[in-house]
Amino acid sequence: MKTSSSILALLASMALGLDQANAATLRCGRELISEGDTALEVREKCGEPADRQVTQPARLPNGKPVGNSVTVETWVYGPENGARSFLRFIDGRLVKVETRRK
Repeated sequence: MKTSSSILALLASMALGLDQANAATLRCGRELISEGDTALEVREKCGEPADRQVTQPARLPNGKPVGNSVTVETWVYGPENGARSFLRFIDGRLVKVETRRK
């Protein structure tokens, strides 16, 4: 019985480790950014993006945000070695890093 609980604990910790290993990262010079970083942290490590698109949350006629609407930003870095990096932020938090070649 103790062996079963030990195996379950080991499997749970491995699953957590795999989830963290799947988080996308990007190297900016000597710095490394990853999903979960704030826009401020990314800007401090990578500098200003080459391009930036901001989609503001939907708003009601009185100016208040609609329900669960959020601010979405897409930052573009590069090209570097023929590739561009696209960073997506939701409410100031990095949620996706994607690198594409032209």
